[in-house]
Amino acid sequence: MAPRPPAIYHQMPAILRYLKDHRVVVVSAAPGSDKSSVLPRCLAASGYGPVLCAQPRHFACVVAAAKVGEKRDSGIEFTTTRLLLDKFGSPARLVGYTAIVIDEAHDRTSLGTDVVLGMVKAAMATGTMGQCKVVVCTAGGPADGMLRTFFGGAPIVSSLRAGHPVEVRYSRGPMLDMVDAVADEVAAIHASQPPGDVLVFLPENADIINAHAELELLDQPGLAARYIHDNLPAELTDIMLNSPVPDGGRRVVLATDVAETAVLVHGITYVVDTGLVSEQPSAWISKETAAARAAIAGFSGPGRCHRLYQKKQYDGFDELTIPHIRRDGAAVKFALMVKRHTADGMTGFEVFDPVLKPAVMKNIFGQLVNGGYLDKQGNLTDKGRLEAYDED
Repeated sequence: MAPRPPAIYHQMPAILRYLKDHRVVVVSAAPGSDKSSVLPRCLAASGYGPVLCAQPRHFACVVAAAKVGEKRDSGIEFTTTRLLLDKFGSPARLVGYTAIVIDEAHDRTSLGTDVVLGMVKAAMATGTMGQCKVVVCTAGGPADGMLRTFFGGAPIVSSLRAGHPVEVRYSRGPMLDMVDAVADEVAAIHASQPPGDVLVFLPENADIINAHAELELLDQPGLAARYIHDNLPAELTDIMLNSPVPDGGRRVVLATDVAETAVLVHGITYVVDTGLVSEQPSAWISKETAAARAAIAGFSGPGRCHRLYQKKQYDGFDELTIPHIRRDGAAVKFALMVKRHTADGMTGFEVFDPVLKPAVMKNIFGQLVNGGYLDKQGNLTDKGRLEAYDED
């Protein structure tokens, strides 16, 4: 039986039709739809090349580029959101691109996405992008409506892939030692459950290395431990994702939240979720993120999510992930990033998040002047330049 085409492929006629009459199109597609690799290929093949594709995470950028590279496609360039900001700061660097894809725009756990959305709107208003088209991709949710409004009624094309059922199991007691709990849960799955790969969510790179060492010490026959995180070099990422597993073996992939981009969903049947995300100190995820992590177990077939936290702990999670820009002190950092990337001024720049109204931003810039980060003309001082680097 021939493999089914990626879910996003069926929406390409609508995307291309809207692009003829609109500068911006929002594509709402669930993880696993292959939008990160198939969409830019289709755009390039339809005459929209060169295509510049931006991912908020370096890891996702490396994986998406590798998928496209395997097809020997041309006219597609992958970059990070952070590097895309630099291109918008120097409009001449945008010359030659026919389309820009901003992927994972719902991921606002860093400030880069908020800054780049404002810069896109300003660049369109001032004409510095020429006739370049923009496709903004999300995984669905509240961001879709916000993007439609922000870009003046941009059309939304939805491709929400239906997943298979996922059974969710909670821990009976508190997680006393995270690494031990992960090793015990993976060992139990391997010993008692039918075939299927395991994806484990851990908060920090150090936790991944420790858990990998613990699994190696268990010496479980047929268990092939792998790990990925955002700082892995491209060649090691390829080894971790694509190295073969012995016949009859089970792959277990230890990952940070980079795996939420669903680059690993094929073959994953079991998800082990610690419920933690990388922060200082580590913090609980939201119910929204918990649901997204669990859903990965159901992309290839019926799956199961093992949550290493109790149901009463889950009940106390925030419903939605709080965007970084709404956290204490983040607005000041955001303002410095805006000044860094729009040093020569960018007429028409608007803040994407409606919480930061113009009056609020004006007050923040006043604080930056009083704090010595900006001079009275609104330019970055030496102190401001030191603080104005992206947080990622």
